[in-house]
Amino acid sequence: VNSKEHKLMFLRSELFDVQPAAERYAKYWNKRIELFGEEKACKPILSLNDALQDDESALNVGFIKLLDGVTDDRGRALMWIDPANLDSTKYSRESMVRAVWYIMHAALESETAQQKGLVFLVYIGNNPALSVFDRPLISMVAESISYLIPLRAGAIHLFPTPLVFSVLLNIIKYVLGSRLRNTLKVTGGSNDKILDTLNKLGVTTDVLPIEVGGKVDHDHDAWLAKRRKEGK
Repeated sequence: VNSKEHKLMFLRSELFDVQPAAERYAKYWNKRIELFGEEKACKPILSLNDALQDDESALNVGFIKLLDGVTDDRGRALMWIDPANLDSTKYSRESMVRAVWYIMHAALESETAQQKGLVFLVYIGNNPALSVFDRPLISMVAESISYLIPLRAGAIHLFPTPLVFSVLLNIIKYVLGSRLRNTLKVTGGSNDKILDTLNKLGVTTDVLPIEVGGKVDHDHDAWLAKRRKEGK
């Protein structure tokens, strides 16, 4: 965890600007130890069978998924987020943050993702209840993405946009902070219109889940099981 390769991730995330990379590195390790405890945090990898062994419920709800093996047209990794899957009765906020860290570290296994960053696809189409928009949790996740984990967020695509969601949009923008707020792109309209807009932004149907008319059939449970078997 103290290798040249590990430190290189932080330099890449800050486009080789040494000062912010060093600050991110220090903040990352402080938070990693806070979240996982010193013993687990200092192991070479955050594995499902060890560091995440108490976070199965948070991982299994499928709030955040890595669309493994596909990228946008710039080569950026793709994260699928579905707030409708959140259920705070099944896990603590800290547990969900650890789950987010795990998924993002899985993306970090790709050197291309380290170099080019990632894109978040936030799907509101399953009509999440207003109660799932947990402001403290959103803030904790946003902090991890913006200032801690060494992956650049190239874009956040939020779609579709139900009328009720417009009430929350300004609050969410505020909670995201300036770094992520500037990457947020909100897309409304019919599903065909949304797919056309995403296609123009480099996220084609070939790399989108089948539930929105794409071609990716991602089995999150099977993905987790495979990684657990591999000791990841």
